[in-house]
Amino acid sequence: MSFLIALLFGRLGVSRLAAGVIVWAVIALVASGTALGVYEFIKHKGADEVRAKIEKGNQDAIRKGIEARMSLDECIDAGGVYDFGRQRCGAATLGPR
Repeated sequence: MSFLIALLFGRLGVSRLAAGVIVWAVIALVASGTALGVYEFIKHKGADEVRAKIEKGNQDAIRKGIEARMSLDECIDAGGVYDFGRQRCGAATLGPR
């Protein structure tokens, strides 16, 4: 640390107090930049994980919707009545709908 202050003090002709302030400001800038970089990395990694989880849930919902639609179509084609609560085909109705 004193080497950096001596370098600024000797080579650039800056006062010893100003050289110390400059060195500490650079150290603070590097530390805060590193902390911000780590924070952004962790934030984006977490966001990617949440995004992937939501996308997986959406894909599962789409797949289940397609399966339910197919079974609904098959049920109606067979003359049955589809029970949406139980998600399955019931027997054909005996009277008019």
